[in-house]
Amino acid sequence: MTSAAARSAQGRPERLARPGRNCWRLAVADRFGVIVDAESYYRALMETLPQARHSILILGWEFDSRTRLRRDGGGRSDLPDRIGPLLDALVRRRPGLSAHLLIWDSALLYAFNREFGGLVKMDWLTHPRLHFRLDDSHPLGASHHQKIVVIDDRLAFTGGLDITSQRWDTRRHLRGDPRRCDPSFPHYPPFHDVMAAVGGPAARALGDLCRARWFAVAGERPPPPPAPEGPAPWPPGVTVLAAGCQVALARTSPPWDGAPAVREVERQFLDMIAAARRLLFFENQYFASRRVADALLARLAAPDCPEIVAIGPGDPINVVERSTMGVARAEMLARLQAADAHGRFGLYRPVVGADTVKVHSKVMVVDDRILRIGSANLNNRSLGLDNECDLTLESLGDPALEAVVRAVRHDLVAEHLGVAPAAVAAAEQACGGLHAAIARLASGDRRLRRDEGGGLPDVLRVITNSGFPDPEAPIEALMWPEEEAEGRRGGPRRRRAVGWMAGLAGLALAAALWRWVPGEAGRAVLAGLGWLAALGDLPAAVAAAAGGVALGVVVRLPLPLLAFAAALALGPWRAMAAALAGGLAGAAVHYLLGRWLGWRGARRLAGCAIGRIAAALGRHGLGAIFLLRLLPIAAFAVTNLVAGAARMRFRDFALGTALGMAPGILAMSVLGDRVLAVLRHPSMVNIAVLGLATFLVIAAMAGLAGRLGRACVPRARP
Repeated sequence: MTSAAARSAQGRPERLARPGRNCWRLAVADRFGVIVDAESYYRALMETLPQARHSILILGWEFDSRTRLRRDGGGRSDLPDRIGPLLDALVRRRPGLSAHLLIWDSALLYAFNREFGGLVKMDWLTHPRLHFRLDDSHPLGASHHQKIVVIDDRLAFTGGLDITSQRWDTRRHLRGDPRRCDPSFPHYPPFHDVMAAVGGPAARALGDLCRARWFAVAGERPPPPPAPEGPAPWPPGVTVLAAGCQVALARTSPPWDGAPAVREVERQFLDMIAAARRLLFFENQYFASRRVADALLARLAAPDCPEIVAIGPGDPINVVERSTMGVARAEMLARLQAADAHGRFGLYRPVVGADTVKVHSKVMVVDDRILRIGSANLNNRSLGLDNECDLTLESLGDPALEAVVRAVRHDLVAEHLGVAPAAVAAAEQACGGLHAAIARLASGDRRLRRDEGGGLPDVLRVITNSGFPDPEAPIEALMWPEEEAEGRRGGPRRRRAVGWMAGLAGLALAAALWRWVPGEAGRAVLAGLGWLAALGDLPAAVAAAAGGVALGVVVRLPLPLLAFAAALALGPWRAMAAALAGGLAGAAVHYLLGRWLGWRGARRLAGCAIGRIAAALGRHGLGAIFLLRLLPIAAFAVTNLVAGAARMRFRDFALGTALGMAPGILAMSVLGDRVLAVLRHPSMVNIAVLGLATFLVIAAMAGLAGRLGRACVPRARP
């Protein structure tokens, strides 16, 4: 433990983090610690959440109320060990305590991975002072990605870990650990992540960030807790590494509701890379950012290039990630390896026997002078599109703080190698560098395996240039061309170029799926599709599919995904009929629910988006409901609830809904039929047809969206 406040400022190196350039705020952490892996983090939450007196704030990308914080016994037996019941019990026991949870309203690709009915469990069935909201206040394609917990503004955790399934693991990452078991996921691979813990003004700054984000989503700001009383909470199992040290908070926020974009995370990454002289150390889930790649390439070309050691999860296992982030990762790795003439760069993956550890952490170390822990990945969307928060500690010439940073780095590397941190330090000193030390120590069952990469087919390279599907700017920039006419040049040309790139990206994605899906998975998919296709021959197949779509819509499954699945079973035209009928029936259920709940009940369920949607419905009636269906401006279920609560005429609601759903359902039905053709017969002809269909769908929807946006709601913003 060291006190940074006690040292003299004379002769101190210049601080890299500067508010207004590459960070939001500097704040003193009266205590600072690092928590590695979810076993330790969840235990820390179990120990400190019961100490809350006034306020618990939680921001997350994902949340599962069934997550068990304690898996080995011990701790307080009078409290539940699952996070949802625990928070509810704490609020009920302490009259002055309130809890606010803000979790990303997940997109299409993650619908089946999330807890079913989470909003109902955490908002309807809990104490009124436990507030749960789904965050949809961001541009199309963006997400809320910050992972923060703040207790009474006196203790805060921030980093890469969500409180959800498929995250729990110990630092040993044991193969087949039976405790690595969550609801819906009885077995999952080893998982590694890192959080920072801070107290004092730094915790209050993170509380301010949480309250500002809640205000942006819910339209009200939770009150800050009163002046602190008594000793501040701190998890007993977390070592205080430093006291009285100053930390910097950097954010990413996309432009939204008139607020400008914030790109502090990106600027700080680039400044840190430029500042390194001896060592750049990364742990990160993704290595896909073009700007970061360019900055590293510039360092590799310089005579004073530092060692660059990156640790990641290896090739993505998930088919979607393999065909998206995996492509960008392969391209970035190939570029860096081609430029590495002196062996300064290396990308490693941790393995335990035959298992690859999924690295989800976001850590960066520069010359053992700067330590950064946060939520931001090294991909385009974390630098410009998603909401992110990173925390940075600088030594500023303090030898004790440099020792802290070095110890954290040695500890992380030692975990991956299955040795003591002292062994890493000794090997690094003896070998003269970290690459050589890793090679010397990589001989046991736990080791770091160097990733040599491989060639990338030319047809896939277009994805890295098109920005699909790792965008760095909101997709709304393409959907509202009048904004470009007011202040940006080349709008129509830009949209045409993006349309071509999106079409090519669809072709590349199809080729990637064909090339990279494992044979076993492909056979399983084909077997399942064969069963669904058999259903299509039954006389009542369309009615059954319509009922399934209606049920899916009622429980907030994405309608495009339901239409896509119906096309796999029934073919495009019968699937379109089933999806239209089922979608309209599900929307009617939401509409009637909105009428029954009334304005106040619908607002509690839908959040602050209800005001903007209701205003559009009041001004434009049937035309507005049509546009809200056609364009992804608001969640499907939210629009239904608002229309019912506003007592819109059902005839207008039904007609606008049917007309607005039709183009999207037709598109997904055709694409589903073409995907099935590719899976059954993965020939280049079928792949080319799928790519052409993807391009035509994107181009048609984008063109129609632009025209209707100008005609119906000239100045509307999501």
